[in-house]
Amino acid sequence: MKRLNGLLVFSLVLSLFLAGCSNNSATGAEDEETAKIRIGIDTAAGGSLQIRAANAEGYFKDHQINPSISNFAYGIDTINALLTEQTDTGLAADYALLNSLNRGDLVVLSSLTHSTPETIKQSEILAVKGIDEPSQLKGKKIGVAKGTVFEYHWAKYLEHLEIKEEDIEYVPYSTPDEALVGVKKGDIDAVLASGALLEKFKAIDGVHKIDDLSSIDIAVSSYLVANKKFAEENQQAIVNLLKAIKEGIAYVKENPDGTAEIAYKELKVKKEDTLRDLERSNYTLEFKQEDFDHLSDMKQWLLDRKLLKQDYSLQEKLYLEPLREAFPESVTYEK
Repeated sequence: MKRLNGLLVFSLVLSLFLAGCSNNSATGAEDEETAKIRIGIDTAAGGSLQIRAANAEGYFKDHQINPSISNFAYGIDTINALLTEQTDTGLAADYALLNSLNRGDLVVLSSLTHSTPETIKQSEILAVKGIDEPSQLKGKKIGVAKGTVFEYHWAKYLEHLEIKEEDIEYVPYSTPDEALVGVKKGDIDAVLASGALLEKFKAIDGVHKIDDLSSIDIAVSSYLVANKKFAEENQQAIVNLLKAIKEGIAYVKENPDGTAEIAYKELKVKKEDTLRDLERSNYTLEFKQEDFDHLSDMKQWLLDRKLLKQDYSLQEKLYLEPLREAFPESVTYEK
C-alpha cells in the first residue's frame, strides 16, 4: 500500500513538473513569435541591396520578422505582385508608383532612395555606332522598360531636346537582358542605363555614351509600398520591418565589400559592378515634405499628359504611422 501511495505521489509530482515545462515552453514560443511578411524586391534597379543585407545579416529575425523574399525584374513588377496578393510589400520608383496607386488598396510607407546630382549624372544615355549627338535620336528606336520611371525620363529628355515622341519609336522590354539582346541585334538604337548595366551595354561593339540625365532638371525617388489592410492590421510588424531595413542601410554604407558579396551570391553581379552601384546609391528611410511635393508634381504631369486616367488623393495613399513610431525625426510631412 505504501508503495502504491509512493507511486501516486511520484506520478503527481511528475505530472506537475511536465505541465510546468509545457507552460514554460509555450511562453517561450510566444515570446519568440515572429511576423511573416512577404517582401517583393527588384533585381535590376539597384537590386534592393539594403533589404538583401537586412535579410542576409539576420536583422529581420532580430526584429521578429520572418521574411519571405521574392525577386522581380523591376519595381513595377513588385507592385503588380502586391496587387495580385502575391506579396505584402513592394517597392517602386515614383513614376511607376503613381501609375499604380489608384489600381488597388495600396499605401506608401516610406521612401527607399533619393537621387542626388551625382547619381543623376551617372544615369547615361547610350547609343549605337552612328549616333554621336543627342539630336540624332530623332527617328531612332529607343529601348524603354514599359511601366517604369524610364518612360518618364525619356519623355522629359526628349522634351528637353525638342524631339516629339511621335518622331521616335519606343521599343519596350521587360528585363535588362531583353534590352541587351535588342541592342546587339540592332532592334534598339539607344537606351538609358546606370550602375552595373552600364558596362554590360558598353561592352557591346559600338555602344557609347552620348549624354546623361544631368542635362535635364529631374529627380528620382523610390518608395516602400504595402497593402493597406495588411499594414493597418500589422502595424508593429511594419515598425519592426522598417527598423531592420534601417540597419540594412547602415550595413551597406559601412560594409561595401560585404554588400558586394551578398550581391554576387544572390544576383551573380560582379563585385566591381556592385561597388560602382553603391557609389551612386542614396538609400533613405524617411518621408519629407519634399517627397509629397515631388510626388504631387509628377502626378499632375501624368494627369496633364493623360497618362494617368483616374485621379486620386495622394494624402489618402500615405500610411506613415509606423515610420513615425520607428523614427519620429524621419517624417516631416504633415497633412
